[in-house]
Amino acid sequence: MTIRRLLLAFAALGFLAAPVQAAQINMCSADVAGGVQGPRTIGGTGSPVPSGTVYILNGQGCGLIQLADVGYFQSQGFTQSSSQNSIVFNTGVATGTTDFVIGTLPAKAYIQQIIFSNSVAAAVTGGISIGSTANGTQIVAAQAVGASTDVAVAQAAILLPVPSTSAAATALHMAAVTAWNSANVTVTVVFGYY
Repeated sequence: MTIRRLLLAFAALGFLAAPVQAAQINMCSADVAGGVQGPRTIGGTGSPVPSGTVYILNGQGCGLIQLADVGYFQSQGFTQSSSQNSIVFNTGVATGTTDFVIGTLPAKAYIQQIIFSNSVAAAVTGGISIGSTANGTQIVAAQAVGASTDVAVAQAAILLPVPSTSAAATALHMAAVTAWNSANVTVTVVFGYY
């Protein structure tokens, strides 16, 4: 019990040191000899940035990148900038009980937080489950996600923060328990390493 309290306290301190914003990732450019370093602007209309958003990078070459542009910035050598990492996935308008593979939790990683953001006026019927298998409930059994809302999974409701196969990467699955009901949900899974 004392070890769990220490881990929870350590995780809380980590949230204070490097907050993670839902549906966005703080990313930094690679340190390339001869490349442009420091504060600069990337993006805008007509740029290769998919959303056309203008990003202003700070003195360390870091910026808060929206979900739609994360893949582009990764392809340019950008990486997440803290010991906290996140998996960000968007379902698009979903129906039925479709199971989505939302990402892969690396080996020796543990889940610190899970946040859902539903952008439409339709609640997910029966809640959302997250597991290590299709339609699995090993990590979250049924988190209620209402219409047009953001909700964080209570720490106690994360049933298995460390996958049982912790020596290997674990695919994370997300599904509607009853029906997606045409909801459009973005999930952010915040994780660290042990």
